[in-house]
Amino acid sequence: MNEWGIPDWRYPRAYGSVDKWSINRWRWEFLRRREDVRAAFDESADASFRYRQPFVGKPGFPAAHLRPDEPGFTAMHPLAQSLGLPQIPNPRIGAQAPMVIGFSDWEEGVQRFISEEPPENFERVDFDLRKPLEPQIKAARQLLKELQRAEAGSVLQKRRHPKKWLGYLRTLDAREAGASWGEIAALHPNSAQTEQTARDIWGQARALCFNF
Repeated sequence: MNEWGIPDWRYPRAYGSVDKWSINRWRWEFLRRREDVRAAFDESADASFRYRQPFVGKPGFPAAHLRPDEPGFTAMHPLAQSLGLPQIPNPRIGAQAPMVIGFSDWEEGVQRFISEEPPENFERVDFDLRKPLEPQIKAARQLLKELQRAEAGSVLQKRRHPKKWLGYLRTLDAREAGASWGEIAALHPNSAQTEQTARDIWGQARALCFNF
């Protein structure tokens, strides 16, 4: 493993029992390979550790005793909100506790807006709780599709391909380790195995880091 706890891309078994990984674990594996997530953790880990020190040994603060290099430790950073996490776990550790990488159970993108104005790229739709919800949901869905079509040019859909995820991780790790496009192409026997194919697959894997 390298500095960031990334397995040797040449050996699938180095990744462990991926068939037992939860959807949150998969998402975390792609997230922790992002440069901005790594930088955000390192920028805020020491300050977060010092902030919790007065709470060590007090009831209700079980994580206060954890060091930044231990599983379960999280750093307080503004980037966490855009990741769907309350705080950022250590990107050097893949096997985090479910509660640490427990992304929201809400449908992706749904938030309860505390402020008067929704965040950038969000649209607010109000519902009347005194009336049936289904007709309102149907109307809201149509409205949001029209707004998204106007903003993005089309209604966006997410199609996941879990069978490709391990290959994507190995592709990201191989490139980070300095592997050539030819070596990466060899990881994908069902593709054309050209350097351009390898670049395309790397691009798809990279995109998953930001839009899982």
